[in-house]
Amino acid sequence: MNKIHEMKINFSILIIVLTLLIGLTKTSNAQVWSKSFTAGNVDLNGKLLGGSEVLQLIGHKNKLFASIGYWQDENNIWYGGNDSSVGWGQIIRLDKSNGQWQEDFTLGNNFLRPEILKQVIFTKDASGNPLPAPDTLLLAAAYSPNYITGTVSASSFTRNDANGTWDENKIYQGSLPAGENYSIRDIQIYSDQITGIERIYISVGTKGIFIGKYNAATPGKISWVPTPEIGPLSIRPLGITNANNTLYFSSGYELYRRIDGVSSSFTIAHDFSDLNTNINSAVGGIRGLTSITNPNDNNEALLLMWCPNGQSQGLIYRLEPDGNGGFNRFFESKISLLVEDYLPGSNVSYLLGAYNEFYEYTDPISSETSHLIGFEANINGGGYPTWNGYYKGAIYARRHANMEYSLEEINGVIGINDMPLVANRCYVKSPFENENAIYFGGFDPNSNTATNMAWIFKKDFQTNTTNEQIQEEPKLLIYPNPAINQLTLEVKTEEVLEYEVISILGKTLLSGFVSSDKQIIDISELASNIYFIKIESQLIKFLKIK
Repeated sequence: MNKIHEMKINFSILIIVLTLLIGLTKTSNAQVWSKSFTAGNVDLNGKLLGGSEVLQLIGHKNKLFASIGYWQDENNIWYGGNDSSVGWGQIIRLDKSNGQWQEDFTLGNNFLRPEILKQVIFTKDASGNPLPAPDTLLLAAAYSPNYITGTVSASSFTRNDANGTWDENKIYQGSLPAGENYSIRDIQIYSDQITGIERIYISVGTKGIFIGKYNAATPGKISWVPTPEIGPLSIRPLGITNANNTLYFSSGYELYRRIDGVSSSFTIAHDFSDLNTNINSAVGGIRGLTSITNPNDNNEALLLMWCPNGQSQGLIYRLEPDGNGGFNRFFESKISLLVEDYLPGSNVSYLLGAYNEFYEYTDPISSETSHLIGFEANINGGGYPTWNGYYKGAIYARRHANMEYSLEEINGVIGINDMPLVANRCYVKSPFENENAIYFGGFDPNSNTATNMAWIFKKDFQTNTTNEQIQEEPKLLIYPNPAINQLTLEVKTEEVLEYEVISILGKTLLSGFVSSDKQIIDISELASNIYFIKIESQLIKFLKIK
């Protein structure tokens, strides 16, 4: 415990130094964390904004929307609540960066979680003719069990942006049991490359992949086909994506490819059965299916996390087209090993990630485009703070443009007495004008009571300029960045100054002296991660890769 306390103090000192740096120089960049949403309060209209989890964050028409689930939240009557009108899935909205979150929509009784919230853009009508203008819609989807009638309904909800209401469309209705049989995890629009017909595709648990067409005359503007295009499936799909003008979806250890045409079909494009056929359907197998630029060709590759069961370690693979309708597989990273480097002395027994996609984001300071991956880690050893066995802080991974990975913790290192964050589930660039920020949301109850545990943090990228400079600092330059085994340090000064290499935990790992000459620092023993060079009150961040 003393170790954690010392780490927390050291990191606090690091933040103070960063703050001093902003004040001492004419122009400096800073990354500032702030909490945007805390579950358990009421909005200006008296509506409870609670929930155990933030499932998705979406920027839509200059507003920010979040989907809130009440799984394991005691405000819900299934978990001990006494008011059947509260504690159900919600969509909440933020109209401006410094505003207050408010309820935009409640899905209704028995809709426990809005399992998907996504912005989609229709460009064609049901016959394949171009629309006069693309129609951008905000969609949510969820399922609702009725234990009196013994039925389960899967529905989509479309926001009417003109009046702020939501229209419900039933996708499919079947019989109990519910759960993974109806779990809705992704939505994707795709145009058949042969017929030209544009459809929206949605996964409804093991029932299969269902399709809909644009219909402006229908409430919600989507007409769903009540039978699946493919289904039933043995394991619920966790991702749908387009790559190289082809539609793909994942189910367990199998990746399916759509064969377009009037009589369409699906075939298995790749499978991971050589790694493991023991798939826990609650975990899912192939997660976070995302199309990316192929680093080795002028087409698109697929990125995914392999999480088959309770021994999952967060293995990242890249699939590159093999020219024959299939893929060549490339291993990229094992996130559990990065966590063990980040938390020295810990052992990761289970790591689950890629709740949604690998989110592409361009850092406004470095201009680097990378992909973000949220996850949770069950750990033991090292004395770190945990919540029901999971590391209490929310760590996310960043896949850099060079395909190397590093970790960062939301809102800095978690403290013993801080509220648990556990899992970063979603992220989105700020939709607000003149705000360079990214919003993160999350929590994962993991079947444990989690009342009012949902959260949203914001990471601001700020450029601060002052009219005065209290003290002229020596000009500091480090390169290359990212660095592999060596880092070159240059400082324009007539003095001999001490430098320190500091971890993101605030611990000094290396130190030495530098003058006006170049100083080469050996960093080969450092693990791949983010570090800081400190000289006097200046800090420069750098990335160490393998």
